[in-house]
Amino acid sequence: MREWLDRVATAYFERILGNLDEIFLFIGVDTTIYYANPAYSRLIGVPREKVIGRKLRDIEPQARIIEVLETEQPVFHDYSYVASAGMDVIGNMFPVWIDGEKVGAVAIFRPISLSIAASDRKRTVDDPEDGFCRELVGKSRVFRNVLGVAHKVAKTDATVLLRGETGVGKEVLARAIHRASPFRAGPFVAVNMASVPETLLESELFGYEAGAFTGASRTGKPGLFEQADGGTLFLDEIGDVGPLLQAKLLRVLQEKQIRRLGGIRSVPVQVRLIAATNRNLEEMVEHGQFRTDLYYRISVIPIYIPALRERDEDILLLADTFKSRLEGKYGAMKTFSPRVLERFLRYSWPGNVRELEACVEYMFLMADGVLLDVQHLPPALVDPGPNRTAEPERASWPGSATTEEPQASSGWASLRRRIEEMEREALAQALRESRTKTEAMRKVGLSRKGFYAKLKKYGLS
Repeated sequence: MREWLDRVATAYFERILGNLDEIFLFIGVDTTIYYANPAYSRLIGVPREKVIGRKLRDIEPQARIIEVLETEQPVFHDYSYVASAGMDVIGNMFPVWIDGEKVGAVAIFRPISLSIAASDRKRTVDDPEDGFCRELVGKSRVFRNVLGVAHKVAKTDATVLLRGETGVGKEVLARAIHRASPFRAGPFVAVNMASVPETLLESELFGYEAGAFTGASRTGKPGLFEQADGGTLFLDEIGDVGPLLQAKLLRVLQEKQIRRLGGIRSVPVQVRLIAATNRNLEEMVEHGQFRTDLYYRISVIPIYIPALRERDEDILLLADTFKSRLEGKYGAMKTFSPRVLERFLRYSWPGNVRELEACVEYMFLMADGVLLDVQHLPPALVDPGPNRTAEPERASWPGSATTEEPQASSGWASLRRRIEEMEREALAQALRESRTKTEAMRKVGLSRKGFYAKLKKYGLS
């Protein structure tokens, strides 16, 4: 009976570990890998059969679990770097004892990108603003403020002007405002004013009667204002509208009625207007290119959506969100390398969120394995050109690392040497006062990768 129970327990144990999203690794006292679950193959990108039986010390000599095995000190929610896979991970590791004898160590960990996605999915559930617009992802204060204002004004019928560069998500936010507004039962009608020729835009917006012009429909056609009656009309790129149409738009907004092209009667419309532009309307008003009265009419509630480079703390969260969607779509798990994440943070993203989403999809489809690395980046990020900075110049600070030192005046060079001297002394002191390198690393507040890079740089290893 006991033997049968042991077989059943072993079978269920294997099934449980096989269904884990995290990597489960067990090594013996000599670092021999005795077990790795299927997640190891899926996330690290190496078949587990190739590593079971080998010594982890030969594969990953700086592995965190080896230090746990030697010091016999467990670690929890610990960040470390897996050099052989080129990825940062987070997890729990602890030594294993049986009858008072140490038999090995266990590590349960996952790539940091997966942990970011999981924690932010939880934040999405807990944060009421995310229920307002789940399509727009961000945790930065400036972006949360944008969603807060939009959520508040959505409950009114006030006209909203969305400002921001191309690709920041103006139409997505406009749709969210509509869904949370008193007009949500009506239609949401969108038009890009810059994409419609000026000669056709008037008939598109206001409609036309039968025979209004050559080629007109015999029955006439309702315009977008009539189609949006009882709902929301989104006028994108309103800064591209000419003077004549500006005057007609102003009249509609003031009188809340339209007259079709070729018509003689006015048609009342009840529409919530949301406009958007990436142009400087204030400058256009100053130069007489945009009507002052129309400007004040459409910008009752102006909302500026920041560019991606202005909320860089959201870049990795967005990238991981897009990757997670692709994983669900294609049924394949992948992870970004640290080099790619660093490139993401240094790139200027002129196309904003739209460009980042396209970049992630390109990488996902180009990579044959699990790891999304720099060779899978689209050409724009590999060779960004003169106006699309992949690695912008930035001031040096303690802890920064660059491959090339910029030319500097003697004063700045002296300051840099002084900073490096202070940094080296801080690391040396932390090593002297710590029992282990892990303790020293925590004292100076560096990641494992950054800590060992500094030790190598200053000859302290």
